[in-house]
Amino acid sequence: MRGDGNSADVRQLLSQRADALSTLLEGDRTKSELTEELDVSRSTVDRAVRELESNGLVRREGGTVTATLSGRLAYDSYRRFCAETEHVVEFGDLLAELPPTATIGHEMLDGATAYRSEPPATGRPANEITALIAEGTRLRACATAVNDSAAAEQFYRMVTERGGEGAVVYASSLADHLREEYFRTHHEMAATGRFRAYEIDSLPYELFLIDTDEGVTAVVLVYNDAGTIHGAIFNDTDAAVEWAEERFESLVEAAIEFTNDFHLGGVEADQAGEADADGGTNAE
Repeated sequence: MRGDGNSADVRQLLSQRADALSTLLEGDRTKSELTEELDVSRSTVDRAVRELESNGLVRREGGTVTATLSGRLAYDSYRRFCAETEHVVEFGDLLAELPPTATIGHEMLDGATAYRSEPPATGRPANEITALIAEGTRLRACATAVNDSAAAEQFYRMVTERGGEGAVVYASSLADHLREEYFRTHHEMAATGRFRAYEIDSLPYELFLIDTDEGVTAVVLVYNDAGTIHGAIFNDTDAAVEWAEERFESLVEAAIEFTNDFHLGGVEADQAGEADADGGTNAE
């Protein structure tokens, strides 16, 4: 491939001649063999080889055609582009609910599973998160709303009863609500020394990192315009977890810790805890 080649032209060529190039990546072929394997006319093969050769992606030696190093690298890049595009399309309805400035890496989409709030299982996304937390030993999360009482109860039990750890970055509006309405449960979690609370102005989505004995699962929870859960993307691949951990740490660095707000104790705890006297297990 010449150094002054047009990358847009090469991308277009790859989209048109990907079958021919991918076949050559398996090994050298004659034009007759390409014609038979691709099930196309000889003129089509001639044209494909000529175009690929003129862009340095293949070379002809005697009667055989060989993919070059440039051809292999170009095809690999094209294949990754196609895969990433497929992921965007697959999860497009969920991504469309997020702000245009939201940041989600392709790593979170590659190998992911999505659960949507669709009949008859509208509670599936929240139920899947709750099930993971129920088995969890550590939860790192970014929360924007009080969304599921069962998940919050399991988180509370993880920290106060099962010896687990938790760290949550709360959107400011939710942090204020927790101080006023759910002081006692957070006071009890903070008292274990295994819970940290952080506050940030706003969050584009909810993010969960849930450690269990089986490994770590990253989850992106998406709300719709009505403020209800639209769906969630689950991924336990190493790349997805690494992306989620980096994203979580960046949000922690941008946030302000307010764990000490739950260390007041005494009369303040009793008064603030009256609002969740049922045990305080219906909010995070």
